[in-house]
Amino acid sequence: MTAIDTEEVLALVREAGADLCETFWRGEPVVEVDDMMAAFHRIDGAANAGMKRALARLYPGIAWMENELDTSEPEDAETAALAARGEYWICDAIDGAVQFLRAIPNWAMSLTLMREGVPVFTAIFDAVHDEMFHAVWGQGAYRNGERIRVNGRSNHYQGIVATSQPPFAGRDRHAVRRSGAALSAMLPDVAAVRNLSATSLQLAYVACGRVDGFWEFGDDSVNCVGGALLVREAGGQATQIDGRPYQLGSPSIAAASPGAHASMLLRLQEVLAA
Repeated sequence: MTAIDTEEVLALVREAGADLCETFWRGEPVVEVDDMMAAFHRIDGAANAGMKRALARLYPGIAWMENELDTSEPEDAETAALAARGEYWICDAIDGAVQFLRAIPNWAMSLTLMREGVPVFTAIFDAVHDEMFHAVWGQGAYRNGERIRVNGRSNHYQGIVATSQPPFAGRDRHAVRRSGAALSAMLPDVAAVRNLSATSLQLAYVACGRVDGFWEFGDDSVNCVGGALLVREAGGQATQIDGRPYQLGSPSIAAASPGAHASMLLRLQEVLAA
């Protein structure tokens, strides 16, 4: 497998995020849905293309996937062959696109390296606040170069937890129903439930101890698979809500410190059983 220079890749992410940040601060809120979609494809597409070119120059042996693997196709036979060997990048240039386009400073850029279906490196960059979170398999999780850990809560009760919904959640009726039921189940347990920002960034907040736990129903794995690595490398746990390992295509995620994760799963599994 290809060895990567972590600092070199982080520098690329930081540069691309800074360019997006300049675009963000120059922009005005985009209101109409069609205008939002057009602006997203233009801005996100250019940022993804720039990252792809830069990484292809440095690591031509690593393939590129921008979206969910079940809905996107490799661009050519060579890319397909590389992906079949199980080594590829997943990039979301603007995780939190709605916030970005509405001029709300709560979005992030994420890049994850997958090997044989497993995330081995991830970077989540909050350009607005100049916070770079990254993790390497077996080497820990970091914020701006400093080691981070999940907090020490033994359970989720009276905690501060977060949740979100995947893009176009309305297309998945089961996810919509379970999201509502889970919120009703969790609210009596905790001090507050929040949707704080981009999905990947909320997982980063779990990893550094700011948030006690995060859950989500629906497949949002492009945005969550890197964050799950970050949480695990910070000493936490990230699984599906039924307790199975989290991976691309998983229909749910729960992430927290070990104690809080265990109590969250017990509560959220009541929703699955209902």
